[in-house]
Amino acid sequence: MDDRISVLERSLIGLTERVNILEARLSKPKSGGDYQTNTVSNYMIKIVYPGIFARVDKLNAGFPNNRKKVALQLTKGQFMFLYVTSPEKKIMGLARVASECKQIGGRWPYSVDLEWVIHPKPGISLTEAGLDIRPRVGDTLFSITDEKAHQIFAALNSQDDLDSNTLKYLFEKYKDFYKDNDTDI
Repeated sequence: MDDRISVLERSLIGLTERVNILEARLSKPKSGGDYQTNTVSNYMIKIVYPGIFARVDKLNAGFPNNRKKVALQLTKGQFMFLYVTSPEKKIMGLARVASECKQIGGRWPYSVDLEWVIHPKPGISLTEAGLDIRPRVGDTLFSITDEKAHQIFAALNSQDDLDSNTLKYLFEKYKDFYKDNDTDI
């Protein structure tokens, strides 16, 4: 009987260790070496919808109810690279947080005003930026390292700004998307 109890105890200890390892893996935020998902830092990548092209003159970033904690951590002066989702799939500019978070209601009830630092460009993909990020439903913000931010900054600065005709074209192309989705980017 003592042998069976010993075997069971060892088995239980082994299983407990495995459960602890699995729980530790599950509790860590999704991240790569250069980024963390839905966290705030000095440099971030904000996931935005193509409807942003309807709002390039009045820029703000909205957050859903389930990202209230993230939105409330934002402070003036932080930087957000703006990544436009499908079909564009490009980091197309850089903005600075220009206001504290305010509650405005609607689909994205938490919002901060933004001001352009790097105006809209043709953009670079996440892969071209050296990031292994695949935005999923629920991902709204990725914090990135200063080094990665400087690489993206340099890549964007090497491109010309989108001209007014291209911005008008993108506005026309996506204006219904903006209207239909009540989006606050």
